[in-house]
Amino acid sequence: MTSLQHLEFSQFILAFFLPFCSSFLTVTEYRVGNRTYVEKFYQPWFRKMHYDHDRIEESEKATSAFGKHFVPEDDVFVKPDWTPRDAKYLACMNRQCVCPYFDGKIIDGECRLPSGKILKKAHRQELRSLSDEHRKQIEGAWNVMKSSGVYNRLGRVHKYSGVHSGPAFVLWHREFLKRLELVLRTLLPDPDFGIPYWDSTLDAMLPSPKDSIIFSELFLGEVDEEGLVKNGPYHNWETMEGRAQIKRKFDDDVSGEMLNNARVDWLVNNHDYNMILGASMPLSTCPMNHTLDARMLEYSHDYVHFFVSGDMSRSFSSSNDIVFVYHHSMVDWIFERYRQNMQDRKQRETEYPPSDDRCFPNWHNFDNDMPLLQPMKNRDALSNAYTDNLYEFAERPTCSREHRNCDSKYLFCFVPEDVEEPPYCMSKVKIGGNCTGFSEYPICFQGKCIEDRCVKLDSLEEPVWAKLRKFVIPLNM
Repeated sequence: MTSLQHLEFSQFILAFFLPFCSSFLTVTEYRVGNRTYVEKFYQPWFRKMHYDHDRIEESEKATSAFGKHFVPEDDVFVKPDWTPRDAKYLACMNRQCVCPYFDGKIIDGECRLPSGKILKKAHRQELRSLSDEHRKQIEGAWNVMKSSGVYNRLGRVHKYSGVHSGPAFVLWHREFLKRLELVLRTLLPDPDFGIPYWDSTLDAMLPSPKDSIIFSELFLGEVDEEGLVKNGPYHNWETMEGRAQIKRKFDDDVSGEMLNNARVDWLVNNHDYNMILGASMPLSTCPMNHTLDARMLEYSHDYVHFFVSGDMSRSFSSSNDIVFVYHHSMVDWIFERYRQNMQDRKQRETEYPPSDDRCFPNWHNFDNDMPLLQPMKNRDALSNAYTDNLYEFAERPTCSREHRNCDSKYLFCFVPEDVEEPPYCMSKVKIGGNCTGFSEYPICFQGKCIEDRCVKLDSLEEPVWAKLRKFVIPLNM
């Protein structure tokens, strides 16, 4: 961008998806003198145009967002904490250690629960691939945590100490999510289920991702004109700040967009660990030699926050929304898949950017304590023990030309016309949603795509008078 800063430009069409390929066309206008020039750019990475990021000048260190976690000045501070029982067990890194938290007993080296069941690793899978029964059990457990005040108490840990803009970002959130998951599992009829992940690549290629079934009453809830969640399992969740409902303001931030397959593939197969664990907001004095590529994991994560917006738009309020939890489970999926693809066991526990105060604040350093997640240090969250002992991920939903089924009634298989391009799963769209370009696909959940909108099947039934007309003999015969 620096070479074009002296030009006037505007993205009069930020981008649009070409329905029958996985590319995006970004159109940008440049005004040079008295003439307008139009640049068209096909690329697979972004629906909206995102440029590489800039480092923060040393002279702006005190006035910039470097090392700061914004909390409004008028915020009413409520101290975040862990109960003595939480503090004793939630830092555990194996099932034997955490067993008493589930009221279990160690028998023959296994944690046996009061029901007689053996505690296993938590199984995390995409939210839409869960059975309705298991999804409702998880929703019920979240609501118990919310009504008891436990969810907000734990949410304040992120509100006041969530670590961002540096290499410890993924690690701090991994440990926070692990602890949240252990609490959730104690409330589930089947503790083998963990925190589901929201794979937003399934929504990325929809004509209007906010019309996805994921934002329907069935899953995360719909919003009213003010952006307040008006129905669904998380309706009337009072925020940490005292608002009666969660807020989502889709379309408020032009930089917001979902993850997509191209960026996820780029991340999990990247040879540069800085794209996963790099300093995403370093000072200009930082000697690390890596580009602040707009596809980096933390940036890609940010764009989803900006898409949902509302509570999700700011670090201090994002944990109000259950979307935060499901989205970060997906971020952890990406992190773990990168580790499995690109590192051996030793590298997974040792590769980390060098600690350097010319680059990022000390709480990102390899040996530093995790704020409010003591006694854990950043290096501890590189441990293989997380997925060796405590949880595992199911594969993301996929399909093929031979198997055109995404194994969920909430998803469908999109098969490109180009035989060289592999099919992929996409989310179905809720009734009333935009289905432009997909009328030949079962894109509408319990409906049909009519004139670019999903129409409920009931409303498509032939009226009684039309049925009778078939049996009336015309008078002129």
